[in-house]
Amino acid sequence: MHVAQDISAFTPVAGRRKSMGILSHQANSGLMPLIARLAMTASIFFSVSSCQRSDKDVSSKGSTESIGDISAIVYRSTDGGTSWQPFGRGIPNDATVSAFVVDADQRVFAATDFHGIYTVADGEHQWLRLDSNLPDDADINAMALMPNAMVIGTRRHGILISVNGGTNWAYSTSLITSAVRSLHRKNSILFAGADNGIYRSIDNGNTWSSVMKGAQVNGFTTLGNELYAALSNGAVKSLDDGRTWVYVYDDQTLHDISSDEESVYAMTLGAGLLRSLDQGNSWEGLNGGLGAFNFYTFEVKPFGQRKFAAQWHGIYEWNEQGAEWLKITAGLPDSTAFTTLEATGRGLIAGIGL
Repeated sequence: MHVAQDISAFTPVAGRRKSMGILSHQANSGLMPLIARLAMTASIFFSVSSCQRSDKDVSSKGSTESIGDISAIVYRSTDGGTSWQPFGRGIPNDATVSAFVVDADQRVFAATDFHGIYTVADGEHQWLRLDSNLPDDADINAMALMPNAMVIGTRRHGILISVNGGTNWAYSTSLITSAVRSLHRKNSILFAGADNGIYRSIDNGNTWSSVMKGAQVNGFTTLGNELYAALSNGAVKSLDDGRTWVYVYDDQTLHDISSDEESVYAMTLGAGLLRSLDQGNSWEGLNGGLGAFNFYTFEVKPFGQRKFAAQWHGIYEWNEQGAEWLKITAGLPDSTAFTTLEATGRGLIAGIGL
């Protein structure tokens, strides 16, 4: 039985980010204009963001919060998603939140790119940094909470594990030699999505076995007893706790996948947001109300009877009667990409990305 390796003995490996390095199997003229639009929009976004930060002389060590100001990188809603308030105090303004997870006590954990891991207890308003020995260049893509362990997946440093609440970290004994883009817990089993396939762990991430090869894996979701994964060449499903996988969609690249109690949602490059009501046997477009500009859905999350989407251009709520997404404006900055969205005991929390 291998044990976790000391953090100082690990040699980094190169990889691609979950959000910005997605491999596509559609090498055709139809996808290239989409990628060009994405790159152009990103350029505009960064230009606007840079100007706003410069005007306020924002320090990487400080944290400011003001409605309508992009320098607040986390927002929270405590009324079911109707209105939002800045909620980033304690997290550096130049950080990007790559993942939120919530424990049984409703404590929220936030993983960031290059700025470590933060937490806020239920009812508190100040984020506190947890980690003490992560590498300075730890580009965290994903995070999961397991029994007696916290696990993160990174771009260059593989998988790391903490057994003392996120303070100290050690490297897992891993077969994974490429960027880790996603982590997903299904009961006591942990899954990792990497640039070279799907990996499965039954010991809290200490050791791993390869269960699917040949595609970049960008996300996971569970619907009932079924497990789904978003791939660079479609979507796959497992009915046996991730031991074997079958394709349920192969038309577009998926950059993530989500679910609620009755549907699976595929976030694609090329066809926008898709929904399946029959466990992946058929798919329908769900892009009404998003407009031509909002072609990139980052997250879909249910909250009670409502459904929300983190979009390239803001946060939207699904209107079932009108069969369209409605943009939420109360308390949120305009024209901002929200890349992370999570439900908590007190409401919803969202992070600005890119």
